[in-house]
Amino acid sequence: MTPSVLIITTMRNEGPHLVEWVAHCRAAGADDILVFSNDCTDGTDDLLDALDRAGALTHIRNVIPEGRTPQWAALKQAADHPLTQSADWIAVLDCDEFINLRPPLTTFGDLIHAVDADAIVLPWRLFGNAGHLTRPNGMTLDAYTQAIPADALYPALARFFKTLYRRETMQKPGVHRPRQKKATAPRWVDGSGNRLDNRFAKNDGRIMLWGAPLATDLVQLNHYSVRSVQDFLLKSARGLPNHTDKAVDLTYWVERNFNTVADTSIAVMAPATRAEYARLMTDPTVAAAQSQSNARTAAALEHALRDPDTVNLMGRLILANSIPPREPLARALVAHYQQALKP
Repeated sequence: MTPSVLIITTMRNEGPHLVEWVAHCRAAGADDILVFSNDCTDGTDDLLDALDRAGALTHIRNVIPEGRTPQWAALKQAADHPLTQSADWIAVLDCDEFINLRPPLTTFGDLIHAVDADAIVLPWRLFGNAGHLTRPNGMTLDAYTQAIPADALYPALARFFKTLYRRETMQKPGVHRPRQKKATAPRWVDGSGNRLDNRFAKNDGRIMLWGAPLATDLVQLNHYSVRSVQDFLLKSARGLPNHTDKAVDLTYWVERNFNTVADTSIAVMAPATRAEYARLMTDPTVAAAQSQSNARTAAALEHALRDPDTVNLMGRLILANSIPPREPLARALVAHYQQALKP
């Protein structure tokens, strides 16, 4: 029996990319996508409404209580949603995170059946802008094929992960990993299907696997967190869903824009994604909402580029070239960081 899989996400101003991401999740076997949007100015919410009416996802316009960030407010609502309560497996993913399954796996269900686990680590692989100043034509999967080396140890966030987990074994969804039920011992495996020890399983705050070789024999999560320079300028204006006080600036870019090695492994999934994208865009309401969102996005970018500070940032982004340090230096940098954090 194929288990049902639910994707939970939050979105704000993701109009240019969201239909491809939805198509990719659906092509990979997601049974439903529960989307919480908030404060959209580019028509993302209208496009999500159109996709909801087309049966591609479930959209909720998120009202954020004072003192909560958009993502945590959404996850609190998602915990009690009927789709969450009825799903067999759940993953909390962002619109810039694309599941990359290794052949012969083609669906979430294949991955679940390939391991004996209650929770599967989906390891990040950071992808850079591949030299694109403007948004390229075509899909994200085709345009961004340059990434950080698989063995890079710095920045440490390159070893972050998300989680695909069995709902009944966990308490509620979290950003990187679910909150576990007390006095339980769920079985965790890494992206190669290797069992992780109980210390890892019991530590809800552990959101990276650092120091060991990256385990991605079964799955990795392609993380397109910067995309083109001009896409990044729009992301900078939008901000982050779970750290609203954190700037999306040159530092953010330098820590994520790695174009060191080629990785085209997700190309085997692209035909199914492309076919589902084409099917979704045959809906006239979806196509119209996408066109309106594209126009709003173009206008927002044109307005932003009238600001000298934005243009200065664009120039610095173009000049910045991120290169991960070799292992000895990476380990020394992390050691210095750990020492500095001690009381």
